Amino acid sequence: MPDAPKPVYNNSRFRVVDYNFDTFVGPQAGDKYIDATFTDLETREEVKLSDFDGQWTVIETGSSTCSMYTKNIKTYKEIVEKFPDVNFVMVYVREAHPGERLGPHQTMEEKFKAAALVAPRYKEFRRVLVDNLEGDFHRAYGAMPNVVYIIRPDGTIHYRCNWAAPHLIEATLADRENYHRVENAPTAELRASRAMAHMVRTMWTGGFVALYDFFKNAPLTVAKHVHVDRYYEKHGRFRNQPLSQEEVAARVEAGEVDADAAPAPGEAPKQAAE
Repeated sequence: MPDAPKPVYNNSRFRVVDYNFDTFVGPQAGDKYIDATFTDLETREEVKLSDFDGQWTVIETGSSTCSMYTKNIKTYKEIVEKFPDVNFVMVYVREAHPGERLGPHQTMEEKFKAAALVAPRYKEFRRVLVDNLEGDFHRAYGAMPNVVYIIRPDGTIHYRCNWAAPHLIEATLADRENYHRVENAPTAELRASRAMAHMVRTMWTGGFVALYDFFKNAPLTVAKHVHVDRYYEKHGRFRNQPLSQEEVAARVEAGEVDADAAPAPGEAPKQAAE
């Protein structure tokens, strides 16, 4: 049988269904990172994630049409000053809200041009690395518009979150002895730092189509966020997150599932009621 076609990565329009809110793929806290290759925006030289071995590194994904990312930049200045030993980088991924002014990237040159907007338009001051056109890093590390990963000097994941929240990043950097395993940033905390004027300005970078799609999808987007928050608060995980060997064993020991009926490691648990 022929292979199934790969999902479109550089979407032409924003649709909520193109994002998997209920699964967070990629290495978790305590896991070794998956190496990846980027292009430095300024020098156009190849950069590997493994080049940062031996350093504490904070990686945030974003794009010129992602207000969840652009709202964080100003706050990051204080965090960077507070932790001078930490390497902070921004990885440019696909456009969160493409439109007629800034659409999906068709070439790497288009992606470089889009990434070059973040400094003059949003005052980005961190080093900008650009993911490849197919989004290999992004798809391996969650594929949501604004994920964050903190990597320890030994290459293990210290913390990751589905949405980058500066106050949570600061807290996890302040406690480097322990792994931080809460991977969902509550919607209320994210919305509190995103002003409407800034949000509209960011969407307008994409254009009228980006604004239209954003407001058209807003009710479903909010519903998805709330749904994830409620499930995560109750179960401590994302709905479709695969179970680790330790989690399977713990569920069997606690009597939550029969050993014969327990999901295999790497499989998602059966759907739980809200």
